[in-house]
Amino acid sequence: MTAPSPEITAFWRDFSDAQASLQAQPLRERVEAANALIERHLSGLALEMSGDDDDVVVDLIVTAHGLTENFPLLMQVVAAAPALQHYRVRAFRERTTQPDFPIGMEGFELATSEVLVALEQDGGQAALEIRFDRDIPGDYADHARNMAFIMLDHVLGEYDFAVKVGAVDFLDEPGDPQAQWIGLHQLPPVFDRYWIETLGRTSDFPGSEQDWAVMTLAFGGQGDQEGDGHDGAGVPEDIAIVSINRSANAVAMRADLTYALTLDLAMGNRDESAAVQALHDQAATLLELPQLGIMAYTMTRAGRRKAVYYVGDEQLAKQALAPLLLRDEAESLALSITYDPAWSGYFEFAAH
Repeated sequence: MTAPSPEITAFWRDFSDAQASLQAQPLRERVEAANALIERHLSGLALEMSGDDDDVVVDLIVTAHGLTENFPLLMQVVAAAPALQHYRVRAFRERTTQPDFPIGMEGFELATSEVLVALEQDGGQAALEIRFDRDIPGDYADHARNMAFIMLDHVLGEYDFAVKVGAVDFLDEPGDPQAQWIGLHQLPPVFDRYWIETLGRTSDFPGSEQDWAVMTLAFGGQGDQEGDGHDGAGVPEDIAIVSINRSANAVAMRADLTYALTLDLAMGNRDESAAVQALHDQAATLLELPQLGIMAYTMTRAGRRKAVYYVGDEQLAKQALAPLLLRDEAESLALSITYDPAWSGYFEFAAH
C-alpha cells in the first residue's frame, strides 16, 4: 500500500486528538464536529456515526455520498485509519438492516413499501424501473423521485447503488408485462439473486480454463463476433481485434477489483507478436494465481497490443509484475491504471 497523503495523515491526527472532546457530546453534535474536522483537510467525503449516545464504541462511516470519483480517496482514508478507542472505521454507507421504512420531505411522506421496483440488465449493470404504488400529488412528483433515490442508497448500500446499478427510470405505468415488480423494501435479496443468477456474478475466480471470445472492430463501427481464441499478428491498420475473457464476468465489479491496469506493447512481425502475447499471458498468471487480479480483455490495433487486467491493489499488482516488465520484449511498454469499479472498459465489449 502507498503511504497516505499529508492531508489524510493530518485528518487522522486531528481526529485522534479530538476523541475525548467528541465523546463528551451527544451523537448528533459529535457527527457535526467530526465533519468539521474532515472538511478542514479533505473535500468530497463526509462522516456518519451509527450507534447511541451512551455507546462506548460506535461505527464511524466514511461516505462519498455515492460519487464514485471520490471512492479511491475514501478507501485511502479508511486504509490509513489508526486504532481508535471509541470508533470502528467503516467504508461506505452500508445497507440498512430494516429496509421497510418511511421518510418525509417538506410535509410529504413516502414508505419504501410504496415504491415498486423491477430489474433489467443495463450493459454490465442492473437497471431499475421504478413506479409508485400510490397517488403522488403533482407538486410532490420531484420530491418523490428524490426520496426514492435516497431510499435506494439506504436499501442497497452506497457502493452497490453507485457501482452495480446503471439506469434508473421512473414509470407511470408498467411497461413490460413480464416484469416482476416488488416493493423496494423487498429489493436486497432479490437484487443479490439477480446479480448472481441472472448476471452470473458469483464473485468466484475462474480456473485456468477460461472462456475467450474474439470480435473485430472497424474504426467506423463494430464487426461481428468471430469465434474463440486470442488475437494474432497481421491486423490491418483500420481494424482492431478484441479478445474478451467471458469468464472474468464472474468477478466483475467486485469491490476488491476496481482498478483497470493496462499493459500496452508494440508488436511488429509475427515473432514479436508471439512474444508480446506470451508476456501478457504470463502477467495474467502472475496476477491470477494469488488472485490479485484477472485479465479481462486484449486489443490489437495499429501495431500495438494492450491487455487490460482488473486489480484491487495497484501497488501489489505492479510489484508482482515488476520482474516480468524488465524483459526486453517490454521495452515499448506503456503502463496505465484507471479507477473503473463498474468495469465499463470491459463491458464496452463484453455486453455485446
